[in-house]
Formats: sequence, C-alpha cells, structure tokens
Amino acid sequence: MDEVESEEAKPKGGVQDGLVTEAVVDGLPTLYCFETCPFCWKVRSLLSRKGVEYSKVEVEPMKKAELAFSDWNAVPVFVDADGTQVNDSNDILHYIDAELAGPASFARTGDDADQDDWMDFSNDVLGKSIVPVIYRTFGSSLRAMAYVTKQDQFSGMTRWKAKWIGALVMRMVGRSRAKLFEEEPDANLRSQLDALSGGLQGEYLGGEAPNGADHANYGMLRSMQGLRGFDIVQSHDDIGPWYGRMQTVCGL
Repeated sequence: MDEVESEEAKPKGGVQDGLVTEAVVDGLPTLYCFETCPFCWKVRSLLSRKGVEYSKVEVEPMKKAELAFSDWNAVPVFVDADGTQVNDSNDILHYIDAELAGPASFARTGDDADQDDWMDFSNDVLGKSIVPVIYRTFGSSLRAMAYVTKQDQFSGMTRWKAKWIGALVMRMVGRSRAKLFEEEPDANLRSQLDALSGGLQGEYLGGEAPNGADHANYGMLRSMQGLRGFDIVQSHDDIGPWYGRMQTVCGL
C-alpha cells in the first residue's frame, strides 16, 4: 500500500461517511464515552446546555468492545439518531451546535480565529497540563483511578485492572506530559489558567455567552472535579468564577 492509500485509510475526525444505525441506542443520539474523560465532558457540557436527550454508552477502557462499529478507537464518539457518526471532541461540539436542539450558538471552524485557537488550546495545552497534576505520584494516580472506577459502571476484574494497571499507566503518561512544559505540573497548570483567563471577553471566552471554546476548556477542567489539583482551578481569580458560571449554564 502506498503512502497516499495509507493516509486515506487512517481514521479521521469529523462527520464520517456512511451511517452506523446499529450504534444508535433507544433511537436517541448516542455518546460513547468514559465517565471521567475530559474530551467527553466537553461534549456532555454542550448536550446538557442545549437540553438534548441522549443515550450514553460507557466504553470499557481496556478492550473498548463497544466501539467495534468504528475505526476510531478513542472516545468520545458521537452517533446521531439517524446513524451519523462524528469523531473527535471539537468536531462533535461543532456538529451538535449546528445540528441539534435549536439555533447554532457559536461560529463554525474557520469563521472565528479566536474560538478556533482556544478550542485547540483545550487539546494541545490544557489537556496535556492537567494529566501530570492529577497523576503526580503513584498514590495520587491510584486515588484517581479508584475514583474513576467508582464512577464508571464496571465491576469485578475489569474494575480491578482499570484501577491498578490504569494507575501505573497514567502515572507514566503523567510523567511524559510533564516533560512537555518547563514548569513543574502544579505551577504549569496555574500558568495555563492565567493564559486561558487572558482569552475571556467579559464573562466568557465567547463574550456574553459561552462559545465552542468555553465548552472545550470547561470540559477539560470539569473532568478534574473530585481529583487532585481541582483546588487550583477553584482558587484561580478569573477561571474559578468562570468555571462556576459554566457549571451553572451547563447544569453539570
């Protein structure tokens, strides 16, 4: 297979070709997710704000058998009620805003450079900054995974593996992510929250109302709630109050 064919064969984000009606649960838009996944919280925040009734499928984190219908082997995956599949959290946000429950409330990709930049920031910077904070030590990793396994609807050996093996894996991931930044993890998170606060245009990144960037970054931070480092978010002079406003608007 040549290079062009290989590129075409790779799973891609955005709306997918063809319908996966078999992945629709109870005739409703369906979100395939992990309970504590930050990328999934982005999507959940917007669905909640728009009042969309949807089915939620918890993906078993080891084998991910629930995603057998898809070449995209990561959560979130969103499947609309007609079987339209959308991959990648930011693309899903745009799809939900444009297609579901009332008029669109923010610009599409390419129409608002600031929004695009801050949505990219959620993935490229903020998401990579929270991991080494949550999983700072093996002890904090174990506590985080114990919390995760209590939230996710799994039991027995699957829960045990997710807790103990997951803690070890996430501690290593945390170390790797920490090397991307010059400051130590807690200080770096504070710096990135400072940077994020610079994007506020009044009460929100979107100005008078939340836009895609607000949901993208709120989702990242919402995933920290109950875990190590969330106090850093709560105590930030600008982001703490913004977080509270987003939680009220989204209702979760």
